[in-house]
Amino acid sequence: MNASVVAEVSPQSERRRLQARARRLARRAVSLADAGRYDEAIVCQSEVVSLRPDDGDAFLRLGLLYREVHCIEDAVLAFRRASSLDPDLSDSREALIETLLEAGRYPETIAEARSLVRDDTQNIFARDVLSVAYLQTGDLERALHMTTEMVRLDPLNPGHHFKRALLFQQQGDVAGAVGEYERARDLALSGTELHEDSVEALDVMDEYQLRQIFVLASEDLAFRIALMQDPIDAVIRRGYALTHDGLSRARQFSMEYAPDIALPRETAANRGGAKYYN
Repeated sequence: MNASVVAEVSPQSERRRLQARARRLARRAVSLADAGRYDEAIVCQSEVVSLRPDDGDAFLRLGLLYREVHCIEDAVLAFRRASSLDPDLSDSREALIETLLEAGRYPETIAEARSLVRDDTQNIFARDVLSVAYLQTGDLERALHMTTEMVRLDPLNPGHHFKRALLFQQQGDVAGAVGEYERARDLALSGTELHEDSVEALDVMDEYQLRQIFVLASEDLAFRIALMQDPIDAVIRRGYALTHDGLSRARQFSMEYAPDIALPRETAANRGGAKYYN
């Protein structure tokens, strides 16, 4: 074999050797991560990306490992590199957005999530993150808009309706909240945590409103008379939004007891709110 052939073959052989080493290191990194040995896994995966500097998936895996050990800045850099290498790889962009959100870096989160929505108009994950980020920055209107978009794209997902209900409740829109909690309850499988949370939220809102109705009836003669004549019409006209069970309870009101019922300092709605908003 002449020297020119050897010169051609040697670089190819070297590339094959390095690629084989990269595959071995990648498998080793997975095994170490599965065993909870993340620092060692990071060392292996770092060598993988040095051998495969154009491999977006390799940088994604490195970023995920950094996130496991809470090295947020290193994770962000790895995810950004993965995204730049393969802009169509939504996993790396979503991992970046999720990491920024968890780190409380809301302006960056919003910028990256909005960019993903522009590039992937059907992406629900980015809208979900945006709803959280907007809520954390006090922009309830935009947060609500994102949940509305989530419901539009996936109307049978009870979680989207539940999140929308939370925002309505935080805005003080009782009717909107009750309607969305009812949809979440009806769509969620019975016995699931989401179903139980929806039922509890509706009970809390009914209890809060019914106590207000009792107090109003004790102070307002016209309302008390209307309540006795047609309780459902009376409460609806006053802007209350009771569930079917709540309206049934309203029918059973005996106005002779209304003056004895006072609104407690800490209402059921306030107690429930701590669970849903924290």
